[in-house]
Amino acid sequence: MKNALILIFFLFGSQSMYAQEYFLPISTDSETAKQHYKEALHAAQHADIAGYNESIKKAVADDPEFFMAYAHLALGMASMNQEEAFKEAASKALAISENKLNPAEKSIRKGVKRLVDNPKADLTPVLDELKQNYQEVPQVYELGLFINYWINQDYQAAAENGNMLVKLSPKNAGGYNMLGYALMESGDMKSAKSAFENYIKLAPDEANAYDSMGEYYMNVKDYKKSAKHYEKATQLGMEASRERAEEAKRLMAVKK
Repeated sequence: MKNALILIFFLFGSQSMYAQEYFLPISTDSETAKQHYKEALHAAQHADIAGYNESIKKAVADDPEFFMAYAHLALGMASMNQEEAFKEAASKALAISENKLNPAEKSIRKGVKRLVDNPKADLTPVLDELKQNYQEVPQVYELGLFINYWINQDYQAAAENGNMLVKLSPKNAGGYNMLGYALMESGDMKSAKSAFENYIKLAPDEANAYDSMGEYYMNVKDYKKSAKHYEKATQLGMEASRERAEEAKRLMAVKK
């Protein structure tokens, strides 16, 4: 589901992603805040936006100076052009003293500040800085995928970051989902299909995996397979897929 990408700043698939080495360093002493933070990102990856919002709110309630949580909200709102919501989250992130932040967070803070000063700011220097200092950390490339997809709208660069993400973290179901969308936007439909197939393989019980494949088949005008996957997503609890399944069936009838 493409909307699953909107509020995702960093996305996670399987439980293996909860290993600390996947993540950039986080400056909070609250273990419960960290857990809520990870739960929020995992929920967003699977298009559970309500779950994301609930968990991210719990994270900042446990630690009101949780920079990374506010940064997630800020960048997510920026990607949707939600100006007031962006300003609110960004102001909370930037109000936290830099002295309390680790080097990775300081880099991300630069990105948030750039967007406050100029909503069209180029965040490539921020990404380059993170890659230089954390070149083996998968979350860096997930961030690169997100920024290039939603803010820069450079889908080729987004796909390049996505390929590096899944190389470093091959069991990251959400990584393949994001990569699939970037590949579709860049016109590489064969590779996009493969990415969505990996998503389903790694997350066979997630409704969003089938919704994403349904969208792929919709794009290539295979409405029969599109309807099939949307129906599977509906069966697994994604009610929004029901209407998409009906649209695919309508287009299938027209095509005949």
